[in-house]
Amino acid sequence: MGCYLKAKTIQGPERTIAAYILRSTGMKMLFRVEFGLCACILFTVTSSVSGRQDPVSEWKSASSRPNVLFLVVDDLRPKLGCYGETNMVTPNIDQLAASSVRFDRAYVQFALCGPSRTSFLTSRRPESTRVFNLYTYWRDVAGNYTTLPQHFKQSGYITQSVGKVFHPGKSSGGDDDYPLSWTNKPYHGDKGGNSGYKNNSEQCPGPDGKLHDYAVCPVNVSQTPHKILEDIDLADFSVDFLKNYRHKYQDQPFFFAVGFHKPHLIWKYPVEYEGEL
Repeated sequence: MGCYLKAKTIQGPERTIAAYILRSTGMKMLFRVEFGLCACILFTVTSSVSGRQDPVSEWKSASSRPNVLFLVVDDLRPKLGCYGETNMVTPNIDQLAASSVRFDRAYVQFALCGPSRTSFLTSRRPESTRVFNLYTYWRDVAGNYTTLPQHFKQSGYITQSVGKVFHPGKSSGGDDDYPLSWTNKPYHGDKGGNSGYKNNSEQCPGPDGKLHDYAVCPVNVSQTPHKILEDIDLADFSVDFLKNYRHKYQDQPFFFAVGFHKPHLIWKYPVEYEGEL
């Protein structure tokens, strides 16, 4: 069960994590959302253009091709206000749903990250990819299937992955299908990431006055070993990437994928939000 939202073009200071990435760029956004094992949001970032005569020729022009921001949110289910849920406080998603097309049925391809992500990133069912666990790489067992970011890369886009887009590890070839899918090496956090945040896991204050590795707790970020939480690190990197993109790549379009880990456990959150949860 899930929802699918297709929103109109919007502008303004949306107070969502997506807006946190884009709010300083002045970009317009078109996006789709699908909730299931993961929630996927596709932003087509464009500027207003009037008097278009030939859309096909315009698409072929590098300067006119839209930039794409693809967001993946882990384990987000339709326990949302827009579906009548009263225990969850989700005003931003509810606002999006109110001005969007909302679907009441969606289907998860496979209830496990590796197979599910492989499926929607290759547009093939798990019985085609032959991925049913977290340890199988589809290119080894099924075929050299082209992925969504790989298609953009082959079409002249700069492709960049941040966070958990492909399931990391063996199911994506050990490096998030880089370099086949991505122009640049995927970023998992120079302050930890999937490989290093375990070293930053003792973030929860205990009754003994020391930090512990609890599954749920408010975190004083300034007192953690790296002074960061994982999704904040990913969002900060994403903001910097977008701010500096034009200087580095000029008019070459991008496919930019950002995978946030929450609301997948573990649930460590900035202490300032404790009273709001």
